[in-house]
Amino acid sequence: MIHNAVSYDAQHITFVNAFKELDIDIKKNYWDTKGNKELDEIKKHIKSYYLLAQDYRCPYCHQKILVAHNGAWDTEHIIPKDTHPDFMFEPQNLCVSCKDCNGEKSNKNILVNKKIIRLPKKSKSYTIIHPHFDNFDDHIKIIDDALYFLPKTDKGRRTIEVCGLLRFVYKYSSYENVDLAIKQGISKFTQALLNTSDPSEEQLYLSFIEDLTKQGKELSKAAFLKNFGG
Repeated sequence: MIHNAVSYDAQHITFVNAFKELDIDIKKNYWDTKGNKELDEIKKHIKSYYLLAQDYRCPYCHQKILVAHNGAWDTEHIIPKDTHPDFMFEPQNLCVSCKDCNGEKSNKNILVNKKIIRLPKKSKSYTIIHPHFDNFDDHIKIIDDALYFLPKTDKGRRTIEVCGLLRFVYKYSSYENVDLAIKQGISKFTQALLNTSDPSEEQLYLSFIEDLTKQGKELSKAAFLKNFGG
């Protein structure tokens, strides 16, 4: 959870206030305006602040990415700026996220009530984990160094869906030794299954094992046919 949102100096506040007076059609694409030095400066200020405030950790997948180049991160508008441009510079609607989570989340709705006018500042107003209002560990359990995500709550489950966190489960599909990766995945989930008594966790582990086993069978069959000319 981010404990302190970004703050703006007098120049930033003047800029944001001027933005608020713009026509809604101008606001929608304002973030991507080229050649606006004031905009570029406040965007840099926002990203630099949240990288440090979040300790280089994505609020959705919890991966820590220590890179010197800020381009490895995206400034994240928690409520999408395309659907609610008025919140574009609201400190508690901002954070940074990894490019994969940002791309998966995109413009998906994460509000309980899409017709809000003012920025909601309570966790219950959001369907996914909010970087400023929610504790990640209350909603998602991470297994094996951020490779597997188990939802503890409906909000955790929705976060996994919206941010595409199942991509980590299937990460092994790009490994050179796919068979070994599948075997390791099955082994990890089997061990986790033995160590839990939570019915929801048991169901998820069994589902993962089933998916891995199915893909393993398909790969083994393909390898057999290739080797023996089937």
